[in-house]
Amino acid sequence: MARPSAHVRPTQRTLADLGQPLPDLGTPLDEIGHVVITVAQTVPEQREAGGAERILGLKDRVWLKVKVGDQRAVVTELVDSRRAEDYPPGVGNWWIGAAGRRQADSPQRDFYEAITRECATGKTVSTVGLLPTEWDWKRLTAEQAIAWRREMKRIVIRLIAMSLASGKLAVAEFQQHRIKALVRADCGHEAYLAIIAEGIPNPKVFAQLLDCVPGVLPEDWQPEPSLLADMEPSQGEIIWSTLFPSEVASVILTLDD
Repeated sequence: MARPSAHVRPTQRTLADLGQPLPDLGTPLDEIGHVVITVAQTVPEQREAGGAERILGLKDRVWLKVKVGDQRAVVTELVDSRRAEDYPPGVGNWWIGAAGRRQADSPQRDFYEAITRECATGKTVSTVGLLPTEWDWKRLTAEQAIAWRREMKRIVIRLIAMSLASGKLAVAEFQQHRIKALVRADCGHEAYLAIIAEGIPNPKVFAQLLDCVPGVLPEDWQPEPSLLADMEPSQGEIIWSTLFPSEVASVILTLDD
């Protein structure tokens, strides 16, 4: 069953077919502002409602039509792909395999006729060549990494701003872990910041969380307990602290706004 949040991604081949330049990793390919890619986003819901049109000549898997003006494309859902399970729901399941144009004056050169011939070898039909390649999966993985970092930075900055305003521990709850931030100015005349993670055993992930704090260098952090904050981690917790200058606090509040 299609999800309303399904993302229909163009493959590298599709981008070439559309003459579409490759955006930076901060722009998911399904958000490119091309009319074919935009209209393709409606295909999962159309299929669920029974309104999508299938390409009957492509018999080895279900391919659905995208039509907008004289532009055409083919879309499929990877219901048998284990790769899509590595991503959030609705991501990596739906793909645009190829695109072209309707040729009303030459049925033999019409896109759907041409794509059917391309995938036929004698009586055998194989659309493997239209499926996402290793490049497509690597691009998707890179996009997800960028999106994760942006979201983590937003969360970390929000937590620090909340603790800065209240003087109390700020906590973000996730399914299997928690992230906490604590800002205090009771250590002499200097303030300190502690970032606390619970249920995150991977030190590389925790290092990325610390890197989300602007204006603080990696070497400025130190693990707790230390002479700075003198915090004793509870079981399953990791705590790193740093001095928290007022100029860094100002940047945090500005970014949070």
